[in-house]
Amino acid sequence: MRSLSIIALLIATPALSNIAYDFDSDAQGWGLFSDGRDFQWDGSIGNGGLGAIRAVDVVAGQFWFFSAPSDDLGNLSGLYGNSISYDIMGIQGSQTITNRADIILVGGGLEIGIAAGVAPVLNQWTSWDILVDASASWKIVSSASGASLSATDATQADIQAVLADLTGMYFRGEYTNGADQSAIDNVSFVPSPGALSLLGFGALGITRRRR
Repeated sequence: MRSLSIIALLIATPALSNIAYDFDSDAQGWGLFSDGRDFQWDGSIGNGGLGAIRAVDVVAGQFWFFSAPSDDLGNLSGLYGNSISYDIMGIQGSQTITNRADIILVGGGLEIGIAAGVAPVLNQWTSWDILVDASASWKIVSSASGASLSATDATQADIQAVLADLTGMYFRGEYTNGADQSAIDNVSFVPSPGALSLLGFGALGITRRRR
């Protein structure tokens, strides 16, 4: 269930508000992309909260990703120049695969990704902030299931085209050659300016949290 909390603001122009997932009570519409299995909400392992989502590698030669719910995608133009934040924890395996896409964004006929240096630690949460900007080394994806990035930089126009019609947002869960498991928690990112269009007069701000 989605809840909206409306807070009066005494400012002339509303700031963009985050879409945030704390996974405190359920998986909040998330799922898997590629060869993961046993996706579940776990109420005992959250980072600073009650729960997180986790999954296991199929070990079929592809890379698996956590997948954000489609309800919160669409026009996320307001994400350009802002960050995607999340926490990740290793449950099984070790951080042995580097220089692959840690996040993949799909939309506007393009797939872009970034190797941000994410390094899950076994049984310990680490936090990551990924800038969505042409200066942040986003690349055109050559294979989403392989988490492979081409040598071609994603331009500002490329990134903005993806964000304007975002159909997929994937967070890598596989960092090990062989069997592995991982979990993520506390995902947040900036929504579309269109989500705040009803606030054009500047009197209100909306914070949306998936439940």
